Amino acid sequence: WRILQWRARRRAGIAAQQAQHMVRDGSMVDCSDPSVRRRVLDTAVRRATKWTSFLSIDGAKPMRGQIGGVSFGKRPMLTLKPDYVLKPLHHDHRGFREIAFYEAIQLASKQGSLKANSSAALAAAASWTGVRGGIGTKNFSSSFGHGAQSVLNGYDALAMLVAVFMQDAVVIESEHTVIYSWRCMRREIELLRRLSTFIAPYYGVMGQQSLVSNPIESLTSAPASRSIISNRAHLLLSDATANFSRPCAIDLKMGQQSYEPDAPLDKCEREIRKYQHQKEFGFRIVGMRIYDPGHPECDGYGFRRFDKFFGRSLGSREEVKNALRTFVSIAPGLVSQASADDILSNGYSNRTVSPSSAAEVCPKVRTRVITNFLAQLRVISGWFQENTAIAFFSSSILMVYEGDLSVGSNRDVTNLKMIDFSHVRRQAGGDSGYLYGLKTVISLFQEILHEAQQWDQ
Repeated sequence: WRILQWRARRRAGIAAQQAQHMVRDGSMVDCSDPSVRRRVLDTAVRRATKWTSFLSIDGAKPMRGQIGGVSFGKRPMLTLKPDYVLKPLHHDHRGFREIAFYEAIQLASKQGSLKANSSAALAAAASWTGVRGGIGTKNFSSSFGHGAQSVLNGYDALAMLVAVFMQDAVVIESEHTVIYSWRCMRREIELLRRLSTFIAPYYGVMGQQSLVSNPIESLTSAPASRSIISNRAHLLLSDATANFSRPCAIDLKMGQQSYEPDAPLDKCEREIRKYQHQKEFGFRIVGMRIYDPGHPECDGYGFRRFDKFFGRSLGSREEVKNALRTFVSIAPGLVSQASADDILSNGYSNRTVSPSSAAEVCPKVRTRVITNFLAQLRVISGWFQENTAIAFFSSSILMVYEGDLSVGSNRDVTNLKMIDFSHVRRQAGGDSGYLYGLKTVISLFQEILHEAQQWDQ
């Protein structure tokens, strides 16, 4: 019995340790493990093969009017006909983490809602977290005896059965740990499934011809130093602006802090310096563009652009609200092009404002656009209120609407997507900072809508 007890406790401890590893706080994948990185990348490359037969990265062009992630030395976003966008990947752990998040969303949206298929999602998640050999749902049964033969040899199976029968305290405690971890993983999969509505459709990784790595490089070096993502590697995503004639867009970096809890001190200080009001408001404007062809500062396509430095210059709540109001306002030049009946019938604030006086009064705002955004933001806010497992650091919300008043049926259409997931991690308690930012954005849009309605009266 002593020998069987020792074997049972050893195997139970290994199973419990692996189960805890799957749901530990931190990165959703073990980027320090080369085999995990390779599996994640290979999965994404294989996913894209069905599209490469008629799509080529050589036919991609730089995105016109990119509003976020535009800095010196950074690779631009690319567009690929008919309605795809290519996002360049970081070469270090951030690239793998973003790929892994999109792959997790794919697994959750396709399998997480079906109880019969949840084992596949759990097994895949186990393989990515660095659990060698993976952990199937048979390991997560209410009794270690069920399915033990598929994982352990005959002696270990016998030892586990005897230990469970004898109610060995160590084995039972390990069993409870495994069951709890399994439930946490299933909960995580369900959360990701529900969130998938607000994630741009993902089709894999293009441009990655082969895994580029230095075989001499020490496996003990930092994950960021192992560059096995090629320079041409891009995420293949659906273009959130593809169905718009004159897409107006804003990029909001969400959360009360844009750095992870375990980030180096210099990284934390650098991020805080970017925008000292991030904690106060819970978000910042990274970029914005609006269709205003009559404005003297518009570009050759009729858009006014506001970069990240504009967002960082907003020091008060009123300034932030005015910036959001500008985003959802009808440009004076567009007001003069549309009739009063046309504006009223399409859900815009009902005021007679001449172009000459437009700058002196509260501008016309697109009330239906605001209402649509608010409905979507409230759904995401509800998700974050229930979320107790995942944090989204340095992640953004992209909001898009049609800026051309002559487009008819499409003018009230909006698109809202969560973007940028290279710093998503498991975190007990969820992400209160992101939720705080959502509540602020919702409150500001509600005030803008209320003020427009008061002005009409």
